[in-house]
Amino acid sequence: MIHMRLIALASGKGGVGRTTIAANLGIALSKLGKSTIIIDASLTSPDLALLFKLEKSVYTINDALAGEASLSEILYTGPSGVKIAPAAVTLEQIRRARPERMPELLRTVPEKTDFVIIDAPSGLRRETIAALRAAREVLLVTTPDMVSVSDCMKTRLIAEFLGLTPIGMVLNRVRGEEFEIESNEIKTILNVPVLAEIPEDEGVKLALNQGVPLLVLDAKSPAAKAIMGLARRLIGGRGKVSKAAA
Repeated sequence: MIHMRLIALASGKGGVGRTTIAANLGIALSKLGKSTIIIDASLTSPDLALLFKLEKSVYTINDALAGEASLSEILYTGPSGVKIAPAAVTLEQIRRARPERMPELLRTVPEKTDFVIIDAPSGLRRETIAALRAAREVLLVTTPDMVSVSDCMKTRLIAEFLGLTPIGMVLNRVRGEEFEIESNEIKTILNVPVLAEIPEDEGVKLALNQGVPLLVLDAKSPAAKAIMGLARRLIGGRGKVSKAAA
């Protein structure tokens, strides 16, 4: 029987690139032959749909959380066969959704699925707690600055309160500037291993502007290579920290 992994990507604050990583990590895992679903659990600030041009989807995870659709009805096929469960962008659909039903909904994921990547919202909202409760593992996402790292520590504490020990963290938008906190120091502060260092990459901005995932626009860009390295490490194929050359 396949051991399905439900991994919540969590960050203490917005703007650290969590959704971009979730989207591209899902594609990367699919490229590597793993059956993968990406869930947008950011019900009040949904962005995942925009990256896959699914903002006009007939059914969304909001409908499933309202008890008006099944999980299979809200899954859409994206690049490399990855499945996406987008969240709705209208206020009415946001209002109807019941975040506390997320764990129950994810129990209906098909058994053949290898990975479920949950884009958990930042902060301490009901939907954040629901996303973490639905997960079995947590992967922290932060940028190398003190505010992001400090907020990420709070998220780690919440996850542990819910019985989840973070499997590691992704250090995003690394520039190698003097003002940045070094990865070893962040590792010490958060007390979790760094699974990937993703460099600042103009390709990410270009991909966002064009409304396509980075791994579709330019799979050879430094950030895309680092995300592929992260995917390999999650599968178990790499033991070293994933960087641009991974």
